[in-house]
Amino acid sequence: MNRLSSLDYLRGLAAFGIMVFHYSMWTYGFAKGGDFIGKIGIYAVPFFYIISGLTLYHVYYTKIGGPSIKGLKDFAIKRIFRIFPLYWLLGFATMAIEKSDLSLSSVILNLTGLFGIIHWENNICYGGWSIGNELVFYLFFPVFIFLSKRSKISFYIFSLLLLLIYLWFAFIHIDSTKSIIDFWIDYMNPLNQVFLFLGGYLIGFLFSDVHISKFAGILLAITTFLVFIFYPVKDDSIHLISGINRVAFTLMCLTICFAFYKTDFGLPGLVHKLFATLGEISYSVYLVHPIMWYVLTHFLQHSFSNLPPLARVLTGITASLFLSLLIYRLFEKYFMRLGAQLSAKMA
Repeated sequence: MNRLSSLDYLRGLAAFGIMVFHYSMWTYGFAKGGDFIGKIGIYAVPFFYIISGLTLYHVYYTKIGGPSIKGLKDFAIKRIFRIFPLYWLLGFATMAIEKSDLSLSSVILNLTGLFGIIHWENNICYGGWSIGNELVFYLFFPVFIFLSKRSKISFYIFSLLLLLIYLWFAFIHIDSTKSIIDFWIDYMNPLNQVFLFLGGYLIGFLFSDVHISKFAGILLAITTFLVFIFYPVKDDSIHLISGINRVAFTLMCLTICFAFYKTDFGLPGLVHKLFATLGEISYSVYLVHPIMWYVLTHFLQHSFSNLPPLARVLTGITASLFLSLLIYRLFEKYFMRLGAQLSAKMA
């Protein structure tokens, strides 16, 4: 199955956006909900979820069968070897560096990935809650395949149910008169996020045979991105995750992913290489950058703290990208090949 270069670009940009958001927050303070960087801080992860659902549809819809036992084994093995090795590596690194006093149950839940089901906020890696969500989505994915292939009516009813749960969180459960801190654990709930993953799957399922011109796709993406930037939101980020604003930003994310998917444009030469590489190392960037900041601020505290704020941010970005590239090439790719080989042997 051919890679979708444009989705790789978007995945890389989302990871880069999260890193910039965190480094900006840890340097200058928390961004307001109406600021572009504040919007990216909330909605870069939904971009990940939508791209994940869309990519898995693109790769596995035919390959996984009805789903078949063989297809499910292939999917499970490759996902395990893609997600767990890096999460374990950086989880142990986090425990070693921060010397956190974690309970045995917390460690076991993180090693098995079950924290995503039982205690989604109990993640060792900073930002690891979204990885726990992703693992939960992988349990939904065969259900999406089964229903969409066996009974489209049942699939649409199930999709409507997940949408209603999503809207219940946005309009009823999350109170926009309070602070985002009061509802952050509820926001991390995988049931509050799974519709985004389904949204990516639906883009592939409904529009895989739809063709639009490159000009139309790029124009749609740029226009929607401009709306994303200038859409007015009140200061507290609670207004980004509640009410009609959440619906609006969700539609924007889905539209941008649709445009990138259907256009599937390739950038020229070195520019393509840079953005494609950023997409490839996006998982490492996402998990590495908080550890890199901790190392810089604690182990190089004197020299790092004397740098101007912007220089600290740029230093952190450069160091994180470099380390992420090394980890991807020397660690992630090894386990990805191992997973592919094991899947082939079992087949």
